[in-house]
Amino acid sequence: MIQKLKINLIFFIASLVIASSAIASPLAIFNYKIFYIPERGPVVETYFDISGQSVVLIDNGEGVLTSRVEITMIFKKGEEIVTFDKKVIDSPEMTANNIVDFIDIARFIIPSGDYELEIHILDLNDPTEDKQVTILEISVPPAPGGVFVSDIELVSAFKKTDEPGMYSKSGYDILPMVSDDELRSGMNEVVFYAEIYGATPEVVGDMFLARIYLADAENDEIVHTTAINLRRNAGNVVPIINRLPISEVGAGNYNIVIDVISRENEILASQKLLVARSVPEKPLNLDDLTDKEIAESWVNKYDNKAVLFEYFHSLRPISNKSELFVMDNSMRNFEEVELRYLQRYFYGFWQSREPEKSESAWLEYKAKVDLVQSEFGTRNKRGYETDQGRIYLKYDSPNQIVDRPNEPSSYPYIIWQYYKAGNYNNVKFVFYDPTLLRQDYQLIHSENMPGEITNYRWQMLLKERDTPQKDVDRTSPIEHYGGRADDYFNNPR
Repeated sequence: MIQKLKINLIFFIASLVIASSAIASPLAIFNYKIFYIPERGPVVETYFDISGQSVVLIDNGEGVLTSRVEITMIFKKGEEIVTFDKKVIDSPEMTANNIVDFIDIARFIIPSGDYELEIHILDLNDPTEDKQVTILEISVPPAPGGVFVSDIELVSAFKKTDEPGMYSKSGYDILPMVSDDELRSGMNEVVFYAEIYGATPEVVGDMFLARIYLADAENDEIVHTTAINLRRNAGNVVPIINRLPISEVGAGNYNIVIDVISRENEILASQKLLVARSVPEKPLNLDDLTDKEIAESWVNKYDNKAVLFEYFHSLRPISNKSELFVMDNSMRNFEEVELRYLQRYFYGFWQSREPEKSESAWLEYKAKVDLVQSEFGTRNKRGYETDQGRIYLKYDSPNQIVDRPNEPSSYPYIIWQYYKAGNYNNVKFVFYDPTLLRQDYQLIHSENMPGEITNYRWQMLLKERDTPQKDVDRTSPIEHYGGRADDYFNNPR
């Protein structure tokens, strides 16, 4: 789900991955949630999940390994420092055969408003490591009037506690799921925590209903197998911690929804968290295909091994992970792979997608392969191997195209906008050509499409044509006459 790029700081949806291009740099996932304390205001709760594999581990001489990471967080309004926290995080004791990740939690009571959160992270066991710095914009809304719900926090584990500590909240020790935007394939349930505010007896009577469920992110249709109803006593702050069943939930994008419902069945407040659900991909089952079936099928006409091998590789943009594994391993070498196995794989690939019209599906796709070859193929690359060709084959033709081959101070660039691509809306891709040949445009940024490259410094790369940008923390370039990349990206036309 998380893609590491060769820049110092990378952002992803609700989380932030902090990583350096240096091998020994700490890799950490950052997330935050907002809660409220009556009469005091908002609380920003921050989480770091630090990869034990990415830090320098010191052996105490007896095979016990430990790490120390320094994290500084500074909340700023302009040049004013509103609050800050600097701490050293000591990892748990590990061994060479059991290297684990470790988590830090911090809480900041700050007034509502817009802030710049400056994050510094340093591996104290690595004398060669430079301190990593990034700035994240955070908006802290004021407490709404009436009944409302905090952010939804996904939970890895929890237990009741009588001794409050770093992980404690509402009588529980709660270990957060820091990277909370994916419900992985092996999960049969998800644990969540939230707080409901303002549901006092004057407003809801003695009790109210909290209804929690998954809803399809595209059409808001409720997944009824996930719905649970929790009756709770009225109170100024009512914590909710429970399990949501997801074993029967298929792949897709969903919202975890919490509705606060009155005795009159009126929704008093609602909160949601966008998540993606993945399921294991089924590899092609070629054992069910007999030689006789292949000989009598449409694929038998493709008896030229070189041609079929080319067609086989053109499937790469629409292949899943297990299919790509086959391509990159058992069917990588042209000399070693047999024609009959190529035919079997090719036929099975299309039968698994369109069993009633597999040949028609292939011919329709082949027409697109021919098109991207004509439009994007170069002397060194087939059309489907280029970034533009791959994106076209995977998501079809864009709805809007911005082509800027001669913008002052910028490399040539192209922006594609899709009103809808797969399950995602308003998807954008930015391509550029640093060679100035206007042939093989490289993908440098995407928006609203998980799994594709995301680089919030893409405008800086465009301007490096004649204005080198040395500051790795900047995301916006120096303004130049005629530069309209930001305008065209936000308003394609």
